[in-house]
Amino acid sequence: MGAFFYTLHSEDQDQARLRTIRDVELARQSIRTRLLSLQERLSQLARSIDGADTDKALFQRQAKALLSDTPEMSSVAVLDTRRNIRMLNLHASSPLNRSLQEGSQVGGAETIWAFDSAKSTGLPVFSPPFLGPGNGVYMEIHSPAFKNDHFVGTVVATIPFTAMLNDAVPESFTKLYMVSIVDAQGKLIASNASRQIDRPKMSHEVVLSPPGHGLKLRAVLYKTSAELFSNMLAWTVLGLSALIVWSFILLYRHSKLRNQAEKQLLAETKFRRAMENSVITGMRAIDMDGRITYVNPAFCKMTGYRESELVGMLPPFPYWPEKSYRIQEEALRLILAGQAPRQGLEVQIRRRDGSVFDARMYVSPLVDSEGKQSGWMTSVTDITEPRRVREELAAAQKRFVRILEELDAAVVVEEPDAPTRPPIFTNRLHREWFAQAAPPIQQRIGGAQRGFEPFEWLNPVTQRWYEIRRRAILWVDGQTVIMQVTTDISSRKEAEQINRQQQEKLQFTSRLMTLGELASSLAHELNQPLTAIANYTTGGANRLKTGSVKPADLLPMLEKVNAQAQRAGDVIRRIREFVKQQEPNRSPCKIDTIIQDAIGFSKLEAKNHAATIEVNNPDPELVVMADAILIEQVLMNLIKNGIEAMANTPFEERRVLIQISSTPHFVLTEVYDRGAGVPEDIREKLFESFFTTKSNGMGMGLNICRTIIEYHQGQLWVESATGGGSVFKFTLPTHPKNTTPTQSGPSSKEHDA
Repeated sequence: MGAFFYTLHSEDQDQARLRTIRDVELARQSIRTRLLSLQERLSQLARSIDGADTDKALFQRQAKALLSDTPEMSSVAVLDTRRNIRMLNLHASSPLNRSLQEGSQVGGAETIWAFDSAKSTGLPVFSPPFLGPGNGVYMEIHSPAFKNDHFVGTVVATIPFTAMLNDAVPESFTKLYMVSIVDAQGKLIASNASRQIDRPKMSHEVVLSPPGHGLKLRAVLYKTSAELFSNMLAWTVLGLSALIVWSFILLYRHSKLRNQAEKQLLAETKFRRAMENSVITGMRAIDMDGRITYVNPAFCKMTGYRESELVGMLPPFPYWPEKSYRIQEEALRLILAGQAPRQGLEVQIRRRDGSVFDARMYVSPLVDSEGKQSGWMTSVTDITEPRRVREELAAAQKRFVRILEELDAAVVVEEPDAPTRPPIFTNRLHREWFAQAAPPIQQRIGGAQRGFEPFEWLNPVTQRWYEIRRRAILWVDGQTVIMQVTTDISSRKEAEQINRQQQEKLQFTSRLMTLGELASSLAHELNQPLTAIANYTTGGANRLKTGSVKPADLLPMLEKVNAQAQRAGDVIRRIREFVKQQEPNRSPCKIDTIIQDAIGFSKLEAKNHAATIEVNNPDPELVVMADAILIEQVLMNLIKNGIEAMANTPFEERRVLIQISSTPHFVLTEVYDRGAGVPEDIREKLFESFFTTKSNGMGMGLNICRTIIEYHQGQLWVESATGGGSVFKFTLPTHPKNTTPTQSGPSSKEHDA
């Protein structure tokens, strides 16, 4: 009976506690609703504020209505950006009449914090509680006002906590509870206590948000008279009857739950047995003395022995091979001592038929439901096939390494941060070639998708050339690594050097052949100045013999003789420079000078074929980076080919036009002729060695020309000319001296050509 009455009392306490919690939550919701409504009203009022132009009368009407609807509020004011009170409306009974005046500045720490927070967040902010007139505790609500997205101040409402508590909490609530507001430290801020509490029954407190700042609402229940014992007998009989019925219900439920638990246990046992039978890993349990207490079907299948034969057996076990008894005994000793390695033990197991296989055993303690260790559980895995695969992989790796070691190229595999770590793999040639000097580290070109560009490198120690190729590959462990393959190209470099020397000799031979073809033109060039010198000197001598000449009359004659001698010297100089064999030397030179020298050599050829040579160069000061003699050789060859191509062209149309244009980086030279043109099918073959369309040609001229132009980092090609004929074009790199590129197309004169 004592337990019965105690239960009733506890139930009564729980109900009272639940009512207290519910009532406090309702009171908090009431305060929250009023504060949020007031916050919304202030936000609406703030949106009507328009800076200094705000209608004061309109504000007073709105503020008065707000104070009338919210009696717990003491004042409504408008603060400017400096926290000065621009407009103010006070409740008639507010104790703030003397402390707040229009034009004054508010400067409390709580007010400043709320003002700055509303300004920075653009949202209404509740201030921390502060002590005001009459020792009352107040709080403020600051709602920011904006004009054209610019902050113009706040609308602030002042609320006494005591008034808010009295207005928000109904009278029926205050008859049952003492309601108060406390801070985060439990200090009392406001209370509506109507009577003294001698022995408080219970209390409950909740956080107030808004206004936040750690404020809590606390309610303490006044002691009430209980009617627990008013009709004790009736309640006792009813309670005992209910207790008997409830006891039968509990017994029925307990029996039902027990039946369900037994079924679940049986199903769980069947499931675990099925799981044990389905696993391919052998399971064996032994007690602390080494006796076998359990084996699963997989273990029996591995050894060939039945479960009934193995369970209860002590070592030595029948599946131990005779040759490895000591190894098996040592393994069992480690297991029983709890010293089995975590990576497992590798042992051999003999089947019933006498065959032996390799196995790995993993051991873990076998702990019962009471937490006491009763033995050891061992899992056994057949590793015969994995070991065979591992051995084959090792053999394959040896063969792979052997192949790499015998390659004629140096191979190295490095991690992406190779400068700070040793390489993953290097073959023999790499260790021999780069023992003293390693190739430079090459950066990726165009990101990870393009990878690395191959490059050539001269070993400063051995003075041998190598071609180095790098690429990113996926290594065996899934890591991205860099593989470098290096090939010795010293012999290729030597062949290229020999080929280049042969090309230079071939170019020199070509110049000699060209000079031989132009011998008559050179004789004509020298004959003219020599004849003029002879005539001038003969005339001067005759006049001296007559004695009728003055020294002043001979001066113009001598100057002409000097000019003709210089002309003959220039012809000889050009011939010597043209035939002189020397290393190509690219240097700044005027393209116009090169063209004029080439035309000077080609005039007689053009005269013999009744052809004319014309030049269209908008910028005679255009400078290119080139070897003047080699480019002169190219121009002479192209002019000569153009003149010969017009053998069947009418005399009046036999014109060769040299057109010059430029870009910021290249100078384009075009040589037009009015011949029969070059068919499409042989256009590319023109530049191959020993290909010619002439009956007496060698087929080396255009090939040498292309080699010369490509040496100058330019290009040479042929196209069909507008109006008939062909145009050979080549580019040369311009010199930085050229600042204004020229762009000119063929003129009307050039179109005729």
